[in-house]
Amino acid sequence: MTWKGIAPIVHRVEATYEKGIKVLSQELEHYQTFWQPSETLPKWDITIFPV
Repeated sequence: MTWKGIAPIVHRVEATYEKGIKVLSQELEHYQTFWQPSETLPKWDITIFPV
């Protein structure tokens, strides 16, 4: 698979994640400043801009 001639780097994660773990809303607010929702799929697609 390639996109624009570049192959993705893929890592398999074998860890099991616990269910029900949530991020506090105060912490999430900090990260949401870097999120830009998609114009076509605002509920499901975001672009994250690095600091």
